[in-house]
Order: sequence, then C-alpha cells, then structure tokens
Amino acid sequence: HISLMWAVHCNPDKLIIFSSFLLVFILCVFLMQEESLISTDEEGNILPNLLQSEANATELAEKIRILCLVMTHPNNHKTKAYQVYKTWGRRCNYVEFLTTEADPEIPTIVSPTKEDYNQIWGKTKFGFKTAYEKYYDKVDWVMKADDDTYVIVENLRYLLSSYNHSDPIWFGCEFKVIVKDGYMSGGAGYVLSKEALRRFNEISLPNATLCKEDNTGAEDAEMGKCLMNVGVKSVDARDNFGRFRFLPFTPENHISQREWGYQDFWYYKNIKYPENPGMHCCSDLAISFHYVSPEMMVLLEYLIYHLRPYGLKTETLDDAPTKNRINSSALF
Repeated sequence: HISLMWAVHCNPDKLIIFSSFLLVFILCVFLMQEESLISTDEEGNILPNLLQSEANATELAEKIRILCLVMTHPNNHKTKAYQVYKTWGRRCNYVEFLTTEADPEIPTIVSPTKEDYNQIWGKTKFGFKTAYEKYYDKVDWVMKADDDTYVIVENLRYLLSSYNHSDPIWFGCEFKVIVKDGYMSGGAGYVLSKEALRRFNEISLPNATLCKEDNTGAEDAEMGKCLMNVGVKSVDARDNFGRFRFLPFTPENHISQREWGYQDFWYYKNIKYPENPGMHCCSDLAISFHYVSPEMMVLLEYLIYHLRPYGLKTETLDDAPTKNRINSSALF
C-alpha cells in the first residue's frame, strides 16, 4: 500500500518541486548563520569581525621571544631597576639587569667592569656576550634599555612580527652622525636580531679592528660601529605615518617639543628622520620613552594598561590604522 501511495502521490514533477524547496530552505538557513557573524554599525555598514581581526598579544608573546637587557647600577636597584622589574620588565620573555653587584630582588648579570659612566661600553659588551652564551637558544631578539626607559613590549613585538630574526638587523631611534651607517640611541633602547647578536659576538667582538677593545666610549655609538662592520643593517622603525616609535625623551618632551624649540638643538641635528610636531610626533604604537622617573613609570603603566574611556573603541579614532612600514625589501 505504501509503494502504491508513493507512486500515486509522488510523480517526478512533484519530486523536483519538493527537492527545490528543500534546497532553498537549506540555503536560507546557511545564509542566516553567515549573517549573524557579520557586525554592522548603526547605518548598516559592515564592520570587521572582531573575533577574527583582533590582535592577539598573548600569541605574539609566545612566537616572538625577547630578552630585555636593562642597564642599571647598584644605587638604582631599589628605585629605578625595581620599578622596571615590576612594570614593563615582566612582559619580556626574559629580563636581566646589567649591573656590577648582585641583588636577590632582581635578576642580574654582574659585569666585572668598573662602575663608572665612562666604562658603560665595557659593561654593554659583557651584557651582550652573556646574553649570547645564556639565551641564544631561548630568544630571537635582544633589547637593550636603560633603567629610566619605559617600554611597551606588546608594541615592540608587533614591530618585530614583520621581520625575520635570522636577518642581520637592528632597530631603534636612529642618529645620522658619528657612524657612517648611523647608530641607535641607547636611552630609547635598541633591539638586535638573533643573527645580529651572533655576528656581534662571534665576529665583531673578538676582532679589535671591527669592535673597540677597551671599555671606554659611548656605548650606543660603539655598538653602531661594531654592527656596521659585520654587515648588520639598521631598520627604519617609524610607523606607516612616519611617526617615531623609539623615543629618547619623555612623552611630554616629544609632544610639546619645548626642550628643542630651535633647529640648533643637538637632537634636531642628529636624528636621521625629521620628527613630526605635536601629537603626530609619536606613534599610536610607540615602543619606548626615555628619562622616565619611577613615579612616571607607574603613571604610564596606569594610563596604558588600566585607563579606558567607557564605550569608546579607540581603534576607530583614526581615519587609517597604524601599521608597520613595509621597508624590508630595501635592506639587502
């Protein structure tokens, strides 16, 4: 009886109609699910899916491994160094304080050099030598900073995400004097790739014709000479709007520029690239500031990581997003 009813009531025409209806129904369900994944603004314009496009700082922290070498001295351990350790230093994969005395409250690399400003180059060489011996297989990048430098480590990782640590490169606030290829400001901090670290230790340091053997001299300029002599290339670290990311003064100094309101100021004359005036001086993804007191370090920690304007999506404030510059093809 069932087969008879099927033959009577389900001829080929009806079967085609039913199949078509079923196909349209399934397609509608699929499209409704797709539409639920698309966000729109009040005017119906499609917005990017936040779950898919949101930057993931945690993922970058696992992929881009950084050792932070912080230059300090015993008199600053309990103040500046400890404040670095409790704020931005803990966001590095590893952090070591380059000093001349051990301290149980902070991780230290104890240099045998004399604790004297004129001996900082020797202290720097020892720090990078120890970094190479102790961390070469653990990290991909090494950043040197001072104990009055404040670093937004997440922004540093974003910059480095566009580059390969196997290339001989380094980053920072670049000066165009003293060294033919330029050198990076020590106060704003500079970053060496794994390959740059290897060349510095294996080729440059052992050869007095490539790298200064005694411990005197300006550490940042001497580092520039040593790296240039082994083919390490400096990278333009500014963002896609030409705004600086490694900044050798405080945020207030750069924004107001009141400290160098004339073109004869040494900073104006020495920087490789011109600095934009006012709020456009500094990138929305700035990486570092210098001459930051322990009190200002706490203030920056609050302003960057805790303060939020309620209901405002800060990424919508600019007409175009801040991104890395595409300049790696011109390096080699």
